[in-house]
Amino acid sequence: MQMDFQTPHPLQPLWRLAAIPLQSQALDQALAHQLFEQLCQPANASAVAERLHLQPGACSVWLELLWSMDLLCRQQALDPQAEDLFRSSALAQRYFLQGSPDYCAQAWQYRQQSLSGLAAQWPQLLAQGSAALNVPQGSWAQAARVQIGQEQRAITLPAVAHLLAQLGPLPATGHLLDLGGGPGHIGIALARQLPQWQALVCDEPATAAVAADNIAQAGLAERMSARGCDLQAQDYGQGYNLIWCSSVLHFLRDPAQAVRGMWEALKPGGLLLLAHAERPDDPALAACVLPFYAGLLLRGHYLPRPGEIGQHMAAAGFEQIHALGRLDFPMAPVWLHTGRKPLAAHQARC
Repeated sequence: MQMDFQTPHPLQPLWRLAAIPLQSQALDQALAHQLFEQLCQPANASAVAERLHLQPGACSVWLELLWSMDLLCRQQALDPQAEDLFRSSALAQRYFLQGSPDYCAQAWQYRQQSLSGLAAQWPQLLAQGSAALNVPQGSWAQAARVQIGQEQRAITLPAVAHLLAQLGPLPATGHLLDLGGGPGHIGIALARQLPQWQALVCDEPATAAVAADNIAQAGLAERMSARGCDLQAQDYGQGYNLIWCSSVLHFLRDPAQAVRGMWEALKPGGLLLLAHAERPDDPALAACVLPFYAGLLLRGHYLPRPGEIGQHMAAAGFEQIHALGRLDFPMAPVWLHTGRKPLAAHQARC
């Protein structure tokens, strides 16, 4: 008689948490050794070890660990004396195989290094506060060109495409603004969906230059441009029919004022789409957000509570405000809010 002795322990989630650094390093080493390219065709651990000049026993455990993470597929050997065969899984081939349209290995490594560095600072942070926070120096423009660009193409664009399908028809012509658009891939996707519209991507100057390069490569330079601007100072112009703004309010001194600026920048009847992470009240959902925004909070930046974005929009004068729900964005989900500037636009309320 077969008996079921499954007795899950309350500490099991925390034990799994302790295992994450080992899994993270397994993936990091797979990327460093270009393992997923090596395993487009099945091979056993001995062959992989010989090819990559690794120790066979450790290599065998490494491959099995990656298999447990759904990054490799395993074909068990029929002969007990033979070794199992491993090959790259569909997940690994889509996101970690060089040449894939959704390749984002460098983006994953960028996030992993950033979070690992923050985690190592916790003892000093708890003792000294944010004064002890060591923020790695790097170029946001370079990250936009490589890592953030990979994430926008592989992860954000499919989410935005799904969103556009839910919004219904937009006017045949108009002007759109991708505010804080980074490398500009979202604005480019919107411009392609709206072929008679003019479009502008605004971000800090060095990052806007990256967006300009991407716009030129997309063949949209005749009706789309990128401009360096101060988002808090609202020097991005007026007369827009649609504004897309994602993960920008987190970094501005006065988020409420920024939303009022977007109201002023829209034409009457214009639509605002705001996509931002929130500080959920549910602990399970908060666990999907807080680890990725801890550094932002430690630096004193803004992570809104549920309902705050809608309140900012209402105070600015928006109507038809809707919380459309969660979008799966890189690292953590964001919550999407929409609102319209009234056709008979009144002055924004303070």
